[in-house]
Amino acid sequence: MDSGIHTASPIDPLAFDEALANSLGRPDAQPIIHLWVYDRALYLGRRDARLPHLSRGLKFAAERGFGCVLRSSGGACVPLDAGVLNVAILLPDTRISIDDFFRLAAAIISTGLQAYGPVEIGEVAGSYCAGDYDFAIGGKKLGGMAQRRTRHGSILQLCINVEGSGLERGKLMDNFYREAGLAEMIQNKPIPRIDPGTIGSISELTGRAVTLPEVKEQLFVACRKFWAVEKVPFSLPVADFSEARAHLTERLGLYGYSSEELKRADSLSIG
Repeated sequence: MDSGIHTASPIDPLAFDEALANSLGRPDAQPIIHLWVYDRALYLGRRDARLPHLSRGLKFAAERGFGCVLRSSGGACVPLDAGVLNVAILLPDTRISIDDFFRLAAAIISTGLQAYGPVEIGEVAGSYCAGDYDFAIGGKKLGGMAQRRTRHGSILQLCINVEGSGLERGKLMDNFYREAGLAEMIQNKPIPRIDPGTIGSISELTGRAVTLPEVKEQLFVACRKFWAVEKVPFSLPVADFSEARAHLTERLGLYGYSSEELKRADSLSIG
């Protein structure tokens, strides 16, 4: 399922994922892969909520057109824009181990992106949201993965830098963390440091104008190697979306703000 490009509240795509995850409890539930793009927001992890000057960092980002959303899956902050493809893999299985789920997603990514070069799986030190299941080509990080469990299934979310400048995304994150007070933290740092030069994009690394539709098709072909997968139109009952959104914001305490709302952040609850 592809829900397209989102520009309203940055929490909306997460509510779509949550609603789709709720549907996994049905007897006839099948695995779902949900593709989406959000232009533009910082995709915060729970670790980032501890930053001493988070509001200042978010206002810095807002002046550059970025909103924010606090997610419930693991990891630290990732910048989203129109050149970043987000993929949610939803399984009607709460028993799959964390490592097995990561390995499954890594196999799909390695197969789906192999046309652009050998895919390396493993932490890219100095990158934003660094983790054991980062994926890179030529040593430059293209994205990473995070996951969570729900009552009815398991969700793995990943981001792929397809278009645009990885270096500029890295610089944005470096400056965001400087403004948000990362250097002042002694314990519980979301990340140790940022080296903007560790980040890349598929377009940069191949030297040609690789597009999101092209990468989506490559991933579809890769998924067919694992499952009898088919493309279906994105559809979701409004009531299911509203219920999922309320669960994220009211019960889990997540939030999502546009850049304009962040500029008026004195009246918002952040951190």
